[in-house]
Amino acid sequence: MHKLSQDTLPWYKQFWPWFLILLPLSVVVASVVTFFIAQNNAPSLVSDNHYKEGLAINSNKQLEQRAEELGLSAVISRNSTAITVHLNGLSNPVESLQLKLRHATISQHDKSLTLTKIADGIYQTPFILPKPGKWYISIKGPSNSWEIKQVSQLR
Repeated sequence: MHKLSQDTLPWYKQFWPWFLILLPLSVVVASVVTFFIAQNNAPSLVSDNHYKEGLAINSNKQLEQRAEELGLSAVISRNSTAITVHLNGLSNPVESLQLKLRHATISQHDKSLTLTKIADGIYQTPFILPKPGKWYISIKGPSNSWEIKQVSQLR
């Protein structure tokens, strides 16, 4: 007959108990790490008042239609230190325009800038791009009489 051999090692010196303990322990550690990553990199809302923006859509469309009626168009270019806007169709040149740059996903990068006239139909403002990507661009005329909107991939 065969004799059953008894294990003389205590449980804490064997492989399988530690293996079975490490499985749930690794899940706990991964959960804590995931929690801290989520807390430190929480997504920001680009717009925190969707209802108010929804009500303002009609007035925004009227400003865009007004720009179309005036025959306005804009070509936006950027270098490492400035944004330049070539505005076509403006009969009465103004000294400054409002430029809003909204990042598609990160509201901390949103900027509201004043474009200054440097020549007829050419406006410029100093600007260093904080993050390349998709940007919503809005150019407003004096006293919000018209608006040109564009979406651009700025790099």
